Amino acid sequence: MTYKLAWVQPNFQQGPKEFNAYYLPYSAGVVWSYSLADPWIRERFESTDWIWRRDAVEPLAQRLAQNDIVTFSTYVWNHRYNYALARRIKEINPEILTVFGGPEVAITDPDLFVKESFMDLVICYEGEITFKRVLEHFEIKDWENIPGVLINRNGVAIKTQDAERIESLDQVASPYMSGIFDQMIEDHPDVTWQGTLETNRGCPFACTFCDWGSLTYNKVKKFELERVFDELEWMARRNFDWISITDANFGMFPERDGMIADKIIEMQEKYGSPRTFSVAWAKNQKKEVIDIVKKLLDARGFNQGLTLSVQSLDHDVLENIRRKNMEMNKLNEVFELCDQRNIPAYTELILGLPGETLTTWKKNFYALYELNQHTGITVFQAQLLENAEMNLLQKKLFKITSQPVTDYFAGSYSVEHIEESIDVITGTKDMPTPVMLDAQIFSWFQTTFHINGFATLVARFINKYMGISYNDYYEDLFEYFMTNEWLIKEERETRQYFANWMNTGRINHPKIGVEIHGWNIIHRTSMNMHQEDRVDELYDVLETFLQRYDLPEDLLASLMKLQRNYYIKYNDRNQYPMNLDVDYNIWDYLSFNQPLEKTATSYRLDFPEDKTMSLNRFLELFYFARRRNFGKATVDRIGVENAKGTRRGTGAAKAQGSFSIKKKQLVVQ
Repeated sequence: MTYKLAWVQPNFQQGPKEFNAYYLPYSAGVVWSYSLADPWIRERFESTDWIWRRDAVEPLAQRLAQNDIVTFSTYVWNHRYNYALARRIKEINPEILTVFGGPEVAITDPDLFVKESFMDLVICYEGEITFKRVLEHFEIKDWENIPGVLINRNGVAIKTQDAERIESLDQVASPYMSGIFDQMIEDHPDVTWQGTLETNRGCPFACTFCDWGSLTYNKVKKFELERVFDELEWMARRNFDWISITDANFGMFPERDGMIADKIIEMQEKYGSPRTFSVAWAKNQKKEVIDIVKKLLDARGFNQGLTLSVQSLDHDVLENIRRKNMEMNKLNEVFELCDQRNIPAYTELILGLPGETLTTWKKNFYALYELNQHTGITVFQAQLLENAEMNLLQKKLFKITSQPVTDYFAGSYSVEHIEESIDVITGTKDMPTPVMLDAQIFSWFQTTFHINGFATLVARFINKYMGISYNDYYEDLFEYFMTNEWLIKEERETRQYFANWMNTGRINHPKIGVEIHGWNIIHRTSMNMHQEDRVDELYDVLETFLQRYDLPEDLLASLMKLQRNYYIKYNDRNQYPMNLDVDYNIWDYLSFNQPLEKTATSYRLDFPEDKTMSLNRFLELFYFARRRNFGKATVDRIGVENAKGTRRGTGAAKAQGSFSIKKKQLVVQ
């Protein structure tokens, strides 16, 4: 007898809607490919369905209920959909076996099966070995003899002993090379496929907001390098647009990871694919990691620079989230290496971590600015992942409050049948909800006027030339801007939308040409400035504000001329590239520590994007292209080679990363 089984690992559509991009269901595929290596299983089990997008539940449930087994790979972005689908399948066919796995199932909750009675088995942690044993025991159903499962016995959770971890990843067959996905790709030629590349598995860190380390038992194990190369070529030959490298710390093995980078470059040159890819870089970057990034930047397809994991710079916060031992005090050395090699750096901050206050939150930004990290900063709201220590143990200790929000997934704009939600932190004992809202407004202001480039050069110049701290400068600028009627309205509305989000889980924001959600609300004023053609008006307000500093008239004129053209205005995008003449060497002064001189200076500014893009596309890219510092011009000195040299592709690094490093203490005291 042949038993039929189906695989459910749906995801949202990825990126802008017109791309019609989806991930292949890698996690489910790798579990199935491991089982298929056994001839006994191949003879007795047949895979009938692969669910990779969020189709209507009822017709799908009717179809899947014809199987003997349905498996659900469950993440924060699909758990509600999976639960609704499984519940309906069980109603149609109570005899079917439902098997759940993935990081979002509440495996520590003793009432799990009271709440989710449609689950029969839950596989804890790594799935390959345990699921294969489920198939081997399917006919006799003696689940208690299988390590690594939770069993639903009439609503009571029975936990078996922990399963051993896979000894060698060489035992795991590739779902790509085994042909599992071939028919899926052939049947959907209209889909732009995105791939998952797992070169190693595990994370040695134990950050309390993350469940990565616990899911993979911490020790890092590597897939055989030839397999990684074969998978890369498989995806490149099929013209994959995007590949997500899922290693927790790419660059941890510099020689090996450098070879993987070489292979990616080879594939781009040979097939033109992947167009780009994402990585989570090693937490403690060394020179070798920087060399890998430089190699990728020299190639055609990588435009994201180096992601520097920061999250917070406060000692107490780092200790609370178990990141204190990550050598964060050496981050300035990494920035210095980036500067020397013209590499843009991207930094993430997480708002709402235990111990963070409004004061320390502001200091995070200003400390990064002092390190000359100005335009590559993204703010995320802290989230409570189901099996993370912050959710299981720290929630009560730090009086963490949270709100399920329904629009914090890139792609959640899709027309959906089941809404997903994630618990975002709305308050802690150190930052109650009203103060959290103030912190969100501070982040919005910094993103709009500094990080997105509108007044970045001006702020840097006032700080360096006048010796005025970023804190003092931006306190004064905010107070002044809040006398402008349009900005008063923007601040009031932004505050209300953030409050809606934290109180109800929905922003309920009208379109600004494009849809606004939790993941791009912080860019709403930047979008409105272009949508309503307010950029020049606000520059006039800024220039009036700057009169208080009594700068020489010609110096202020040069500074504002460079600033106005550095920030790309949608209606002026076709003017680039342009040659800009100013009376001072302001860019050299800011970015290369040259002495400020009154001398006729020419700069070459460019906007290295598709200049035919629509306004809506331009507005979308404030979020989707943030890693490449979208919206700011590249800057090169004409006629004089910069101190570090120039080359095509690093103008963006020089203009947007602004890397003249000062030797300052990094971690906020």
